[in-house]
Amino acid sequence: MPFIHFKYLDVGKIAARGGAFRFYLLANGIPYEETLFKPSPDSWGVEKKRLIESGENPCGTVPVVYLKDDKNNNNVQLSQHIAISRYLARTNNIDSGDAYKDYIQDLVADEYQGARNAWVDTTFKGTDEQKAEYRNQKIPETLKKFDALYQKYKTADPYLSTSTAGNPLWGDSALFALLYDQIQTGYINEDDLATYPNLAPLYHAYSTIPAVAGWIKEKDQRGK
Repeated sequence: MPFIHFKYLDVGKIAARGGAFRFYLLANGIPYEETLFKPSPDSWGVEKKRLIESGENPCGTVPVVYLKDDKNNNNVQLSQHIAISRYLARTNNIDSGDAYKDYIQDLVADEYQGARNAWVDTTFKGTDEQKAEYRNQKIPETLKKFDALYQKYKTADPYLSTSTAGNPLWGDSALFALLYDQIQTGYINEDDLATYPNLAPLYHAYSTIPAVAGWIKEKDQRGK
């Protein structure tokens, strides 16, 4: 496994896109280091400009992940959190070992992207009316859809599929992170997931993975 360093925003208890990648690392016991930038003009604003102007990441987005493999003298820089997770999985044998089971991870991860964008746009740009509509209408619709996808496709209850070591993969990690953020930002609470018979056990199982639970507990204790 190459050395992993990633850059993201310091968003406290919220996971966001970088947190979805972090959860994937934690669930699979993958060591990493991170550099976090305050979401301010003199911190993230400066780094965003540097990423674009240097050509390091023309999109100017994070997370950005740096892989250093001294053994093979191979250094790689990656962006886009789902694509990064897929790359790590497939280059380090942290996938299911089965094309169909990896496909269902991709299916849910791809569908998740739109739901993640909706959460971001509403939470950070939405009016009070838009937030109410998101809470009362869009979230139930979204959770119902994902619950149905899990009912149809999961092969390793409560997960869609698992690595050969039995750990959840990138699609499960992404959806868990979205549910976690919906809870952290007050749109739902964990008890609300009881309405969704496939999502409730997914959330419980993932949140009690020791490394994931440890990260959440640390954030709770720090109160941020």
